[in-house]
Amino acid sequence: MKQNTRKLGLLVAVFLIASCAPAPAATEQIVPPTSESSTRQAFHPLDTQTGLEEIDNILKTVAGGDAQMLQSLVGFTTAECTNREGLGGPPKCRKGEAEGTKVDVLPSLGPEGSFMRSDEMENWTGIEVSGLYAIYRVSPAVTYEQYYPAGEYAIVYVGEENQPAISLRVDNGMIVRVDYILDTSAGSLAGLLQREASQLILEPVS
Repeated sequence: MKQNTRKLGLLVAVFLIASCAPAPAATEQIVPPTSESSTRQAFHPLDTQTGLEEIDNILKTVAGGDAQMLQSLVGFTTAECTNREGLGGPPKCRKGEAEGTKVDVLPSLGPEGSFMRSDEMENWTGIEVSGLYAIYRVSPAVTYEQYYPAGEYAIVYVGEENQPAISLRVDNGMIVRVDYILDTSAGSLAGLLQREASQLILEPVS
């Protein structure tokens, strides 16, 4: 009888302790950690805003997936085309174009440099991204070849897993260059900020 009474007392104590424990808030979601969720870096949502109109217009357009509107936010670089072979340098002349013909282009950097001409923009479907890594003011010390403007700001987006990150270079509220960043590791992206940022407008999610 005494043993049964002791067991009953223990059960009552456990019940009282459990009932007094604070319940999780209604907005919280308790998710068991997995190998993927515990190692993958977090990013800002696409609908993030900064309070800077020239940046926020681009953020809203990308978040809305409006490729035509994004095309209207491109600020072209005017350059004289060349017939010179090899990588780098100004845009290549098309067949029948005289060397030195002035053309309007959107420069792009990735494994190598390239240009999209203004009359090709109607085929541009914009960018496919899933999150926002950071936004920074480009340091005046950052220089590129004259046909690849550094821009005043850089908006760094991330894509789906195993897809390159994309940096939109912005000057006077217009996209002046698009970069594709193949190494999207945390160390590589942090290194980009260390090399190029004079001011962080939107810091990475810590």
